[in-house]
This record gives sequence, structure tokens and C-alpha cells, in this order.
Amino acid sequence: MNQKLFEIFLRQDGVMTKSTYVVQGANSAMARALVELNPQHRFVLFSENPLGYAPEAEHLAFQGPALDEEFMKTSIKAAADQWQQIDGYAHFSGSILLKPLHLTRLDEWEEVMRRHVTTAVVGLRALLPILKQQGFGSVVLVSSTAARIGLQNHEAIAAAKGALEGLIRSCAATYAPVRFNGVAPGLTRSRMSQRIVENENALKTSLQLQLQSIPQLAEARDQAEMISFLLSERSQMISGQIIAVDGGLSTTKRLGL
Repeated sequence: MNQKLFEIFLRQDGVMTKSTYVVQGANSAMARALVELNPQHRFVLFSENPLGYAPEAEHLAFQGPALDEEFMKTSIKAAADQWQQIDGYAHFSGSILLKPLHLTRLDEWEEVMRRHVTTAVVGLRALLPILKQQGFGSVVLVSSTAARIGLQNHEAIAAAKGALEGLIRSCAATYAPVRFNGVAPGLTRSRMSQRIVENENALKTSLQLQLQSIPQLAEARDQAEMISFLLSERSQMISGQIIAVDGGLSTTKRLGL
């Protein structure tokens, strides 16, 4: 076993253990990358549609509406009862809506809030009693660079992700020592961004990519690597933080363009 896997497996008592992670929005590219990066752990996979990949035999997969509180509560409790504990929760549910605010219909605005914010609230309400009773655990929510800097036509997504960032910091204080953190991706290859990233001409002329200090498209694995770290005990002193994995877009600007 290589050193990295050994450190993940080994707890302070020297016993080799597996962690159990709840993943909401399991059909997303980032969720799948997270599962593939961590074959040594167990996953409880939630999706509204059939999984686009075959879960390992030890994983649990639940298909149902992300906004159904009873479904989420019953399913998470079943997983906790089976494995005695839940070590972490990663939330990937969401959508992309790029429209200026004055052209965004109210129903579109509300749907963005439901997909990004309310699904996380429903999942956390089901999980938090378990994490509180345990006295440990790690929660990672996915924000966006759009919540950190002003990006044209991102009003709905920026507002939703800004709400998630506020939720992360408040929960980190309320539910300590359970840890809450967020990852803020820039433009990342995924099913939701497919229409953007598959247009080669648009990518070549993308001002966003040109402004990044690392001028390339992020992959789902790039985000999953950080999420995996934040879920694990290796990040035991990190809580209430939003970490950008955006090629430097939110903090640096290249000159001479």
C-alpha cells in the first residue's frame, strides 16, 4: 500500500478503517470523480435519476427526489444504521442558468435556489442529528467563483452559491466540532457545462480562461481532489473555509492580454 493510502486508512488507534460518505447529486461529474478517487471508502449515493455508472457492491445507492425530506431522512438513517456512523457529506446538486437578472423569470430564479440551496438544506437536516450525536464529521458544499467575483449574466447562480457560502460559515460555528467547508470551482468540464466546454471556438476566446493565471479548463477530478481532502481527517484543522479551485481566476489577473 502506498503512503498516501496508508495515511487515509490509518487512524490514531492504528486500526485500518473505512470512512462512509454521503454524496448528494451522485450523477454529477465531480461526484463520480470523488467516488473513483476513493475506492477504499464506502459511499451512500443519492440521485434523482438512475446512476450513470455502476456503484461498487459495498456502496448504497438511493434514487429519489432531493427535496423529499422523508426520503432523505429515512435513507440516511438506513445507511447510518448499517455502518454505525457517517463520516462526511458532499453536496453536488445544482444547475446552470446564465441570464441577466432582468430576463430571468421568477420561476427560473426559484428553481436555481431549490437546486443549489434547498437540496443542501434538506440533506443537512436529515444528516445533522447523526453528526451531532457522533460529535464528528465533515461537510463539503460546492460553491462557485461566481459567488466571489462579479461575472456577467451569473446573477442567479451567484446568489445561490453566495447563500451556500453563508450557510457553510454559520453551520461551522453552530455544529462544531463537525467541520463545514466549501469548494469554489471556476469553469469545469461537466455535464452541466457541456454546451460551453464543447464549443472549441468559445473556449479559445473565453475571456474567463484568458484571465486565469492557469489558462486551462478544470476537470472534475481537480475539484474532487480538494473535496476528498476536505472530507478526510487530513484537513482536521480546516473549517468554515471556501477554497477556490479556479485556476487563479478569483485572485489573479494576467497582464498583457
